[in-house]
Amino acid sequence: MQHVVAKLTIRPEKTEQFLACAKELIQATRKETGCLSYVLHQGTEPGAYFFIEDWASKAALDAHMQTEHFTRIIPQMVELSSAEPRLELTIPLSL
Repeated sequence: MQHVVAKLTIRPEKTEQFLACAKELIQATRKETGCLSYVLHQGTEPGAYFFIEDWASKAALDAHMQTEHFTRIIPQMVELSSAEPRLELTIPLSL
């Protein structure tokens, strides 16, 4: 399994646009083969949003990053951001 935490910091005046983009991205992504979970969280810092994702495999994640909706919507979200997006790929530990 592949776990992803992606942080975007959105300019306050762009929040509505961001949430509309996020809704479209989430709806399309959840239909993809290999998507186990794809959830948007709002952080405690102003404008901070986190996509928390679980994928069946790295191959499924790689395929997601090549989809039409991803390649179209992510650049739009970056334009609404006040900072560079941060992406962390992790593998859950079974302790």
